[in-house]
This record gives sequence, C-alpha cells and structure tokens, in this order.
Amino acid sequence: MEKENKPVEQTEKKEKASLWSRRPRAGFFRGLLWGFLIGVVTLWCLTMKGCEPFKKIQQAKEDFDVMITSHFFSYTAMDFENVILQEAEEHKELVVMEQPLEVTTTVTKAGLGNLEIFSKAKTITYFGTGVFTVDLNKVEKTDITVDTYGKTVTVRIPKPALQYLNVDLEKTQFEDTEKGFLAFGDLVLTMEQQQEIQRSIESKMRETLSHEDIQAQAREFATMKVWEVFQPLITSVSSDYRVVVEFK
Repeated sequence: MEKENKPVEQTEKKEKASLWSRRPRAGFFRGLLWGFLIGVVTLWCLTMKGCEPFKKIQQAKEDFDVMITSHFFSYTAMDFENVILQEAEEHKELVVMEQPLEVTTTVTKAGLGNLEIFSKAKTITYFGTGVFTVDLNKVEKTDITVDTYGKTVTVRIPKPALQYLNVDLEKTQFEDTEKGFLAFGDLVLTMEQQQEIQRSIESKMRETLSHEDIQAQAREFATMKVWEVFQPLITSVSSDYRVVVEFK
C-alpha cells in the first residue's frame, strides 16, 4: 500500500509546483496590462487635455514665445520676451558712449581806437564729455522678434541720444596773453564775458556731437553695449540662440 501511495503523492507535488510556477508569469502579464492602461490614460491626458495638471502645462506653453521638446512628455520654455523686457526695465538709460571733447577759442580784447598795438588776445582750450545713452524703457514686446529657424532674437532699440554734456571748467587751459606793442597787463574778463564764452563753447561742442561720424560711432557702441546686456540672458535660456540688435 505504501508503494501505491507514493506515485499519488508525487503527482500531487508536481501539480502544486506547476501552479506555483505559473503564478509569477500571471503577475508579470498583469503588470504589463496595468502599464499599458496607465500609458493609455497618460496619453489621453496629454492629447485630449483631460487632466487638470496637463491643462496648466498646455496653457503655460501657449504663453511662451518658443517651445521646444527636450524629451518625451516634457517641455523647455524659452520666454525671451520676458527676460529682455525685465532687463531693459532695470537698465533704463543705458550709457553706450562717452565722447571726449576739446574746443579751442581765442578771446581778443580791442584796445584804444581798436588799434592792434593796444589789443590783447588769449587762447583758451575747454574740455568736455558728451554722454550718449539708449532709453531701454522704450523697448516693447512688439520690438522683439524670435526666429526659430535662424535661431535669432532680434531686439529693436531707439537710436542713441545725447543725454548730457559736461564741460569740465577745472581742466580749462589758458595760454599766455598776446599783447600789442603798447598793450600792458593781462587780459581780464568779466563774469558776464566768461559766461558768454562758456555758452559759445557748449554750443560748439553740441554741434560737434551732432556730426554724422560721431552719431555713427554712437550707434556702433550702442549695438555692442546692448548685445552685451541681452546676449548672456538669451544664452541662459538657450545657448542655440543669438541676439541681433537693430534700431527703430
């Protein structure tokens, strides 16, 4: 009897082992099924905007100038417009060029009867600096264009303008007085005469600063300075893009 029971027991053990060996396979297929269902639901959320979190992502995408896909189901937003406008607001009047100036004039004081032998003359050299700035507060959203094909961000800025003129009177140089044969003493100017000369000097300096060669130089420096301000910001957003500066 014992010999007859042994085959039965061995058969039962084999069947139990077979059942246990099937269980991991069933769990594996159930895992695949759940993974497939989760993937379908996630895809539906992204494409059909059925989930609130993804709705927010989609809305954020629409607010940016350029959207690039970095990897599956994730986005990198490049909001060039905001970073440029924020930086422009911080800089406001950006100094782009300081132009040194030097103007020489000769002051003559006529003597008795306007005769040269009684006249006196003095050569005076005035120094100053003209400061050109670009008003970045005038940069608006419509002045910023993003070219996704050329990988450029074009910023249109106002032309540089003369912000102020500084005449440094402490640096003024006076030459020795030239005197006629019968002229004696130094040439002395009244306060009114000095102020009149200074106004004349300032007018000459402004005229010099209005010359086209100076204006062209100011625009060249403006392009370089504005590029130096905005390019690092654009690079921090995307190193593939470069800034192009144009004038309104």
